[in-house]
Amino acid sequence: MIMNLYYAEGERQVGPIGKTELQALVKAKKLNARTLVWQEGMASWQELGAFIRRRNGKAAPKVSSAVPARQFVCSECGRSFAEDEMIRFQNVRICAGCKPVFIQKIKEGVSVAGALNYAGFWIRFGAIVIDACILWILNLFVFIPLGIFMPGSAKDPFGFLMFMPLILIAQYAIPACYDCWFVGKYGATPGKMACNLKIVVEDGSQINYLRAFGRHFAKWLSSMIFLIGFIMAAFDDERRTLHDRICETRVVRK
Repeated sequence: MIMNLYYAEGERQVGPIGKTELQALVKAKKLNARTLVWQEGMASWQELGAFIRRRNGKAAPKVSSAVPARQFVCSECGRSFAEDEMIRFQNVRICAGCKPVFIQKIKEGVSVAGALNYAGFWIRFGAIVIDACILWILNLFVFIPLGIFMPGSAKDPFGFLMFMPLILIAQYAIPACYDCWFVGKYGATPGKMACNLKIVVEDGSQINYLRAFGRHFAKWLSSMIFLIGFIMAAFDDERRTLHDRICETRVVRK
């Protein structure tokens, strides 16, 4: 009986699993003869087909190196293959056998599972304009009352100077809270929601509050270099800005 067997899934080592679990994974096409496996007592990782033949007493072919090759699951057939045997389309990988069918789907305009529909430069620019208008209105509601009740005058400027730190904090805190809260909770600011856009990570999942916080301040870098960090989205294959690259995010159409 095969016990305490580990298998490679991408760059991860999964296990241990028993004989029943192994049979279930093979039946579900999650594992195949080329999946790399390892068991205590083995000097190196070995392909599953060779491992089973060895267990059955047959001569085994040459085993793989001690470090397992990266393997990925084909988005079409669900089987695992070595990275160099697959093609990549956006954030999905396809084996050689499924390549013709996959390409035909793309030509016919069929929605491909796992593929991300990246938002273009101008739609993202429109979302920024909407957010800027909303923030301008929010600032009016905050700074007009501050201006009315702010202490100090021309004869007594010290009261005004003492109030300046609060104004500076508000100028930075309002857009930061606006950006981080909406993006962390909904994956998009109101401007992006209006344009039917969403901020995601490479695998298409929503970003968390911490990444949203980092992305907000990474946008400062995109602004500081004459807005080149934003303009990059017009020329990038995945429509990424500089802050998208820094935080490993993508802006996609829903």
